[in-house]
Amino acid sequence: MNHQTTELRESDSKGRLTLPKQFANSTLLIEVKSDVELVIRKARVIPLAPGDELPPVGMIEPLSDADRDLFLAALDGPTPTPTGSLKRAMAAAAKKKRK
Repeated sequence: MNHQTTELRESDSKGRLTLPKQFANSTLLIEVKSDVELVIRKARVIPLAPGDELPPVGMIEPLSDADRDLFLAALDGPTPTPTGSLKRAMAAAAKKKRK
């Protein structure tokens, strides 16, 4: 669905805005583009499996300088050619997703 309509709505004194009904009971991503522009999108939330949990933010360690440089070099380098096993895994995942 990619129809765009322009509609004038006013916010209240606290900056609240009533959104269209299709946004009701949704998790939203709000991207501030500038002082006069916001982009609001519905978020796709994927719940954790039972027993899974994210580590506390303080438990995540930053990359070392060497690891950071290696990661950035990998991003800047050419895209590697997919191997046969990767192609088979991707095809199996796509087939499983269609079921």
